[in-house]
Amino acid sequence: MCSTAFPSSTRASSSKPSWSLALASHRVASVEELPAESMKHVEAGGTPVCLAHAEDGNFYALNDVCTHEEFSLSDGELWGLDVECPQHGSRFNLRTGKVTGLPAVIPARTYPVKVEGSDIYVEVPE
Repeated sequence: MCSTAFPSSTRASSSKPSWSLALASHRVASVEELPAESMKHVEAGGTPVCLAHAEDGNFYALNDVCTHEEFSLSDGELWGLDVECPQHGSRFNLRTGKVTGLPAVIPARTYPVKVEGSDIYVEVPE
């Protein structure tokens, strides 16, 4: 029998877990460069990022490589809060990276986005 020790408190905490990756913030664009309901390819510390300005007015960032066949998601189309890969039509949710349309089955990695003034920053692992 396997026993696992857990902390005495199991409630959610807003602090980062000790195992989290350190994130580095990179300025990738200005708000003016990305009109509502559009996307563009940007690089954040060498990481290819699909930066989207969604219909809800928020900016989202996810890895710009489709998990199905490695095509650029930023060359695809926005469908509400989903991005569709231009090659085979796989869809991913901008907020979560979850697959919302086959043939992809592996989620896309998402990254935190911050807007400071008119500058857009994306945080990626160092």
